[in-house]
Amino acid sequence: MKKLLFVVHTLQFGGAERVLINLLKNLDKEKYSVTVLAIVNDGAYIKELEKIENVEYKYIFNSFFKNSRNNKKSKFYKISRKIMDLIWKIYLLLLKNCSNILYKMAIKEKYDVEIAFLEGKVSKFVANSNNTESKKIAWIHTDINNVSGINPFKNLEDEKKCYKKFDKIICVSEEVKVRFSNKTGITDNIYVQVNPIDCKKILQNSNEEITKKLNYNGLVLCTVGRLVKEKGYDRLLEIHKRLIDEKIIHTLWIIGDGEERSKLEEYININNLQDTVNLVGYTNNPHKYVKKSDIFVCSSRIEGLSSVLLEATVLEKVIVTTNCPGIKEIFGEELQTALVVKNDTDSLYEGIKEILTNSALRKKLSRNIKQRSHIFNIDNAIMEIEKILDGFDVCDEYTVNLCELVV
Repeated sequence: MKKLLFVVHTLQFGGAERVLINLLKNLDKEKYSVTVLAIVNDGAYIKELEKIENVEYKYIFNSFFKNSRNNKKSKFYKISRKIMDLIWKIYLLLLKNCSNILYKMAIKEKYDVEIAFLEGKVSKFVANSNNTESKKIAWIHTDINNVSGINPFKNLEDEKKCYKKFDKIICVSEEVKVRFSNKTGITDNIYVQVNPIDCKKILQNSNEEITKKLNYNGLVLCTVGRLVKEKGYDRLLEIHKRLIDEKIIHTLWIIGDGEERSKLEEYININNLQDTVNLVGYTNNPHKYVKKSDIFVCSSRIEGLSSVLLEATVLEKVIVTTNCPGIKEIFGEELQTALVVKNDTDSLYEGIKEILTNSALRKKLSRNIKQRSHIFNIDNAIMEIEKILDGFDVCDEYTVNLCELVV
């Protein structure tokens, strides 16, 4: 068996982490033995990962959050938060100054292929592997000009040096590839690979009943993602309030959890939006909420290839989204299957207002999205990914032609 090592920050609820789970569930179990290494042992996907055959889970640092996440006002949570912040600072300090020693402390086995499944902190860790015989792959899920968190690189030259150590670089969309090349100057051994999406599982999950009590008043807007600045939920709430003040009645469901939750809750309470906004929190099945909603909205400031937009497309939802990398891969060149707006608050406000008040537009988008919903075939994506893992040459432009994926 070929031994694979996937390295991630954590296994918290997020698009890239969900893509990893989909990928590992569908890789050929007779060809690969997989180890997933998390920098911090934390996240809702750990239990799901541990159920996958031929996959071993390891971590470097343990989490102090697990027993305190449900009570973020407790002293234990606040202390845990400070301890985890300190751990990340120590990790980044080691990463910047002696990353090869950090790798040697964490990794005791030899692997055939080592994959940095996220940018920044993970990529630098794998780039400084002591295993000179392994092939190394960097997986770029977003625009590296806007990677969140503390920068693990000393400067731009350090970042370029890091990525030049990889044998292959996988970008999730053509625009992510272009932006990566423009910043690093790297143009060789870069491949565009669409994220594997398990359409059958999404459709199956969407039929599950919602037992949670939710507000239903007017059309329901739904969004799914980590509650972080990059997802733009702060501006989405501002837009929601503005529309409610204009008597454009609707309800907003936000599915997910994250570090911005307390700020969002504060905004909801201050502006008396409790009857029109539901912060649903984390769920292992967001698809049932998306299906029951009328409109899916993506308010992200940054994306690479949005997994939740892919999933909303599979569920044939009316979609309004900011213009981020990966949009053309999802909705096609003509962009007639979703309402795509400029990536600023005013444009998103105008787009959401238009889609809420224009029933003809909703009918048109609902009809057109059906043309895209069936083209994402996980078997094709997995086949192309296995070619990359096995070292085969693939098309240097766009690994999977979505137009050829019609089931």
